[in-house]
Amino acid sequence: MLNRLFAQFSGPRGPLGEIAGLVMAHKNRALNAWIVSVLDAGPEDRVVEIGYGPGLAVEANAARALRGCVAGVDRSEVMWRHARRRNAAAIAAGRADLRVGDATALPFGDAAFTRALAVNSLQFWRPPEAGLRELRRVLAPGGRLILAQRLHKPDAGRFDRSRFGMTDERLAALLALLRGAGFAPAEPVRRAIGGETLAAIVATR
Repeated sequence: MLNRLFAQFSGPRGPLGEIAGLVMAHKNRALNAWIVSVLDAGPEDRVVEIGYGPGLAVEANAARALRGCVAGVDRSEVMWRHARRRNAAAIAAGRADLRVGDATALPFGDAAFTRALAVNSLQFWRPPEAGLRELRRVLAPGGRLILAQRLHKPDAGRFDRSRFGMTDERLAALLALLRGAGFAPAEPVRRAIGGETLAAIVATR
């Protein structure tokens, strides 16, 4: 049972996916609050999120971008339903647009956004280079991208998600991928949250 639930975090679906969504909403609250503060969206910003999950960051960014908008894609229909329920008021007001979709084929126009973020979703982009190119396409010149990834912990237990986190070598490779896609990334900022260490890369288009 635990194995099946643990597997849901890569793409929630069905009844176990509903449970996984509730777990993510609880466990990722502090992480999302930190990333939203780093992204620092203003009232006029147009924000897009790749892999919005249960919609915590969508909700927080919508509260900041009061005269802008928030959009996003997630490959899970279960997460789409969770996020739509959480952000029903913003959707009804036309300030949020959440879709089921893939990072490598974003259903948005060129230069449509001024801010972009993706939290612990890069590993599901096939290939990641295509997702980065799409993010550059939909970001306006000077737009800001935040990529946040859980870091690898060698002594992580069987059900600790840090087992699958990003190593320093893969983090360096990600910086190279960002440069290759036309971004100017800063050095990663690391932060310990809830027993995990996260790295956030701020990159400018």
